[in-house]
Amino acid sequence: MLSFFKGVFLFTVILLIGSGWSFFKPYLTHKERRVILFVIVLQIIDNIAVVVLTHETVSERLYNDWSTVLHLVDILSCCAVLVPIVWQVNSLEESAEVGSVSTQIGIGEDGDDGNKESTSTLMQDATEDNDKVESSRIQAKLELFRSFYLIVVAYIYFTRIVIYLFASSLKYNQTWLRYLVSELGTLVFYFAVGMKFKPVVEVSYSQLSNQVDDYDDNDALEYGKEGNIELGGLKGKIGKD
Repeated sequence: MLSFFKGVFLFTVILLIGSGWSFFKPYLTHKERRVILFVIVLQIIDNIAVVVLTHETVSERLYNDWSTVLHLVDILSCCAVLVPIVWQVNSLEESAEVGSVSTQIGIGEDGDDGNKESTSTLMQDATEDNDKVESSRIQAKLELFRSFYLIVVAYIYFTRIVIYLFASSLKYNQTWLRYLVSELGTLVFYFAVGMKFKPVVEVSYSQLSNQVDDYDDNDALEYGKEGNIELGGLKGKIGKD
């Protein structure tokens, strides 16, 4: 029973992180919910296979059949947890491409029209700055989920292949080392994921917009002072004439 809850919680947490739940959106899509339900059903079958294997003798037909089912279910579960991560990476790549295209279009328009007024130029610069900030945030999240995908793949490879090869080389009185190494690998995986997704302080858009507004107000004030000085000088010249 403990192994059942351990497997369900492990794969469910990986699925929730990979789908971006509570990181990009506070909900799950229909496809993501179906994947989670599919993994839970696989874990139930996996737990049934483990119970049958503990009550059967090695090399019997029933034992071999359920052992095959156990390995098949485990492979399907490992493949299923990678699907939401791939979806999220593809979505972030598309968002990054759209952001880079919009930034290039904005730069091209700014270079073609050099006779715009000062206020509109400042507003366009502020918009480009916001686009650059958003593009950098998307790129950082893309790199984060790419690294998370590699970490999950490395964990699956280590616990399903490396541990099996390591256990096959152990003697009978050293089989406990297999479980020790497996649990240590799981602990390292938890630590790596926790460090990747730990809370960080980010600059909010409200602070950025306030700074832009202050910048625009100061520039407008200086521009107004310069315009009054020039207008006063022009009136003086007209009076003298």
